[in-house]
Amino acid sequence: MLNFFTYTDLSGKRRLRTYMIIAIASFTLLLLLVGGATLWRIWQFSPAEIAETPVFAPLAATTIPETTPTNTPEACPSDPADWALLDLPLSKNYKSLSPICVYIELERTVAWVLAINEGYSRAEATEALGFSSMPMTMQTGELTILTDNKGPVPVKMLISPQVPDLAQWTIDQSGNPATTMAFRGCFRTSTFTGNERQDWGEGYEVICVVSKDTEAAYGLMQLGEHLFTGGDGQVSASRTFLLFGYKEKSWTWLGWREDGGRVSYEEIGLTAELARADREMKSSIFGLPLWDNAWLEESYGMAMKPFPINWQDATDTTTRDAILNEINAFLE
Repeated sequence: MLNFFTYTDLSGKRRLRTYMIIAIASFTLLLLLVGGATLWRIWQFSPAEIAETPVFAPLAATTIPETTPTNTPEACPSDPADWALLDLPLSKNYKSLSPICVYIELERTVAWVLAINEGYSRAEATEALGFSSMPMTMQTGELTILTDNKGPVPVKMLISPQVPDLAQWTIDQSGNPATTMAFRGCFRTSTFTGNERQDWGEGYEVICVVSKDTEAAYGLMQLGEHLFTGGDGQVSASRTFLLFGYKEKSWTWLGWREDGGRVSYEEIGLTAELARADREMKSSIFGLPLWDNAWLEESYGMAMKPFPINWQDATDTTTRDAILNEINAFLE
């Protein structure tokens, strides 16, 4: 059997036969090809290739370095200069925040966005969450941001109506809240050319990206005596990438990109199951809870508000137009 694999040369030493050397080399090459194909499939799933949309694929779970505890813990730093932005796998520009207590105030603004999708008017959500004013920008325009793999890039922004008394519900086929949000990462709004620092964040020192998944069958709008229900009971699923900016010790919802800020699940190859797995993965990576209606109620005591009476019959488009006209009048 030994002679089948080796032979004895003229010096009396045992050496591998030529066909065994070829077999070993072929097996090694096969292992390299299999490993390379696996890595290619992981990178191929990354939505970073999709039209500069700030999204990245589910990542392998990684441990976020913890700050070293001291005998005299300091209050959570409010100055972004004291924060660490930690690298993430497969992302060039998006980072995690450290210490983790920095997320607390961001979560309160995220809760406001969830609340206005669960029947709370802008004014009610503002009061319930202890804000002195709506934690959202009041004007549209252009904002310079980083995408997951490019930047700085100037983009046009869209925002939600700021009408204080406007109430909206986004619900699924069973009448449950249909909005869930997940953290995606942050970036500083400055770059260095040599020793010169260039600030381009419109005063926001750090901007974070949060995905908002909506799997809705119905959408309700109520303003004053007007009520309109849209949707035919079929689920329409989309992902919107919201931007939140930090300035003057508070987080503000800046809206979303006009181009590529909102995409259907189909456009980025998602299903409801994949979207759910992606959100859970992100929560695990950043050590954050899943931001949904259960979290909103548990953390802030804000359950979805009851639907208006006869909401299913409120399908008159003239009422919808009346609401839109009032919104436009408010903005003028």
